[in-house]
Formats: sequence, C-alpha cells, structure tokens
Amino acid sequence: MKVIIYVRVSTADQAKEGHSIPEQLERLKKYCEAMDWTIVETFIDPGFSGGDLDRPGLKDLIKFVKTEKVDKVVVYKLDRLSRSQKDTLYLIEDVFLNNNTDFVSMNENFDTSTPFGRAMIGILAVFAQLEREQIKERMTMGREARAKQGYYTGSSDFAPIGYEYINGELVVNEYEKMLVNEVFEMFLQGTPINTICNTMNDKGYIHHYGEWTNYTMRRLLANRHYIGEVRFADNWYPGRQNPIVDIKIFEKAQILLKYREDNRKSDNKHSTYLGGFIWCKKCGARYHPQYQYRQDLGTKQRVYTCYSRSKKVKRMIVDPTCKNKNYKAHDLEAIVFNEIRKLALDPDYLDEVKNSFVKEDETDDKVQILKHEISELSEQISNYMDLYSIKRLTLSEVDAKIEPLADRRAKLEEELDRLTEDQDENNLSDSEVIRLVNSFGDILDNGTLEEARFTISTLIKKIEIDDEDITIYWNFS
Repeated sequence: MKVIIYVRVSTADQAKEGHSIPEQLERLKKYCEAMDWTIVETFIDPGFSGGDLDRPGLKDLIKFVKTEKVDKVVVYKLDRLSRSQKDTLYLIEDVFLNNNTDFVSMNENFDTSTPFGRAMIGILAVFAQLEREQIKERMTMGREARAKQGYYTGSSDFAPIGYEYINGELVVNEYEKMLVNEVFEMFLQGTPINTICNTMNDKGYIHHYGEWTNYTMRRLLANRHYIGEVRFADNWYPGRQNPIVDIKIFEKAQILLKYREDNRKSDNKHSTYLGGFIWCKKCGARYHPQYQYRQDLGTKQRVYTCYSRSKKVKRMIVDPTCKNKNYKAHDLEAIVFNEIRKLALDPDYLDEVKNSFVKEDETDDKVQILKHEISELSEQISNYMDLYSIKRLTLSEVDAKIEPLADRRAKLEEELDRLTEDQDENNLSDSEVIRLVNSFGDILDNGTLEEARFTISTLIKKIEIDDEDITIYWNFS
C-alpha cells in the first residue's frame, strides 16, 4: 500500500507540545513500517500556521494526490493537517476521498477507510476549530489589553507618519513631526488638501511612505494618534506616545474636515460677504447666516449665528449649550469692513495689526531638522558610494539607489535656503495689503459679491466671535 506523510509545526506548537518536525517524521515512519505501508513521498511545512491552506507543503501534497495514485495520507495528529473545521472537511472529502485516497491520523488511531473513522473526523474537526477560535479570542483580548495600557497595536510596518515603531512603542520622529504640524497649519489656514499635497512634495517634504496624496493627507488630518491616543477596533484609548498636535488644533481640523466634506457642492453656495469666515470662540463651531423674524417690525432680518446655537444643521453642532451672541449681518459686516478701511486710511495701523499677533518662530527648529535630514541623506549616498568602491554594487545599481536620494536632498536644500534667507513666510507683502485695502471700497460699490468675497478671503484668514469681542485674524499678521 502506497502512502504519503505530511508533517507541520509552528513555533508556538513546538514550544507547547515538543512535536518537532524530526520527531513527527520518526514516529510516522515507524508507524508505516509496522503497518507494512510504503512511503512514496513526504511533505513538510515548517513554521506554518494551521489556520488556513496557504502552505507550500500542503499545496504540493494536494497536487500529488490529484495527479498520482496514492492509497493514504498519513499525519501524526489531525490538527497537523488543519485547525479549521471547514478546511479539514474540504481536504478529506473534496481532495482525498474524491481521489480515492484515505486519510489516517496516527495519534487519534482512526482512518477514513472505516465508517467510525469518518464519523470521528467530523467530531475532531469541530474541536480543532474550537481551539483555533479560542486562540484567536485570547490574542484579541491581549491586543485590546495592550491598547488599554496605551500601547500601539497596529502593524510595525505601518506606523503613523510622524512616529517610528521602536521596541513596541511609538517614538516621535522630529523631521516628520515638523511635516505633520505644517500640514495642520496649512489646512487650518484654509489651504485646499490638493494644494497642501503639491506644496509638501515640491518642497521635498516626503514621509516614510513616500510622497503625499489626497488619501494620505485626509487620513493624517483625522488620525487621533497625533493627540496621544491609540486605537483597537473602533475604540480609542489614552496612549503612551508623546502627542504631536495640540488637541485644540486637532479638534478645529476635524470641524473643518466635516465642513469641507459637507460643502463640496455649488460654487454659489455663499450669499453673504462673511459666510464661511466666522468661527465661534466659545465652542469652535462655524457661524452661518440665517433669517430671523422680527415680530415688532413684521419683517425678516439676516443675522450671523453660531451653528451650535441655531441647531440648524445637526452635524455642524459642537456644543448644543452654546449661547454666543448673534450679530445682524449688516452690523457685523460694517465692523469688519471698517477695519479693512482703517488699514487704508492709517498706515501705522498696518504695523500695529502685524505686531498684535506674535507667532512663535519655529524657523530655527525647522532649519536644524532640515540640516539633520540632509545630513542623513548625504550619509546614505556616501554609504552607497563606499559599496561601489569595494565592488559590492555595480555602477548602475549605485545610480539607481542614489538618484532618488539626491533629488530629495536637492529639494530639502532649496527649502533650507528659503528658510535661512529669512524670507517672509506670509502670503501678502505690505504693498499688496495696501493695494487690496485701497481698492476694497470700489469693489463693494461696483463689484460683485464673489469679487468682494475673494478680496476678503485674501486679506482675512478667519474671524472669531466671543460675545462682544470680535477678533480678525489677518493673512499678513
């Protein structure tokens, strides 16, 4: 009688049971000798899980059974064949028995050539499946426990941009931290995501997965790892890693993400001068224009109101208890327009506005981070040249390795030059501001609503309302 034997072991199995490959082979050979069976082929899967059929030795065994005449397939234990009930029954019924080959498990002392053996196969397969599900459940509980302890539970190969996975924890990468913060800063300034991608790629600011895409950018802006949390399944827990983004900045970005997603519609969606520019300082929601009925006058008037207070659009509500002040559209627009006109009438006021918002200067930090990254790239290039000099790599291989590194280094050097030359990072120069504010009155009197809104958006980043306090954030301050 011609038989083939199959042995499998995973690291966990070997440590738990001691059934190594050599031990299984020795016992199976002695068993076949005692039964006077001739072993015609042996198939081995070292270090493979029994949870699925994706094993090279098992695939070869299936081909052999289908193409060669063999009487039996012999294993040491049933779970060596598979730990899945579905896979076990598929192999026995659809592969072995369908090709006139019986299945024998030495340890359980049965084979499919007898009715009792066939019945026992189904029973044992159920218990093999149960064991696999219990292992899976224990692993899931272990990962959830790690998340609750603040440990990152994702793959080490897919650490979030801004972090490295070192010794089981997320560690901040200073270069990529700078990139993440720059992305959030540009996004909150109102820069379109596609423009942010192009800007970052043009500067050579690539991350450890490569260049920026819209998909990568959107995932980054919504990733709570940056505020010091970790995720398991659909739940987030306080993490052990250092946060990269301030939580207030992150929450504003989430509001803006939702707002942009909800407003990708008509180009003429705004019917007011300031719609889309105003934010509530109390709760962080947007302000929007709406009509209110005046009973004393018997007419409707347009006002700017916080979404949280008006509750007009449920998804835009941040704090349903917010009671920030409503403003008549005409009154609020007059306040903002007067500030713009004041810039035109009083040149000293422009300097006063620019000095009233002191931004933290991060240029020195960026310069040091860029210098370090450029140094790292130079070292990598030098290492490849050393490999060429000792003939470990060919010239074509070295060129292929060095070219992308050199291109990236050149882009980073250009950005470093821009920073070290202390160029003005603001979008508008003083002369541009003066030109815009001088023409603003004429645009209001003779231009269209969209032309006025374009000028306002060029001058003003956003407007915050805190009851009587109205703060204008300019694009040049």
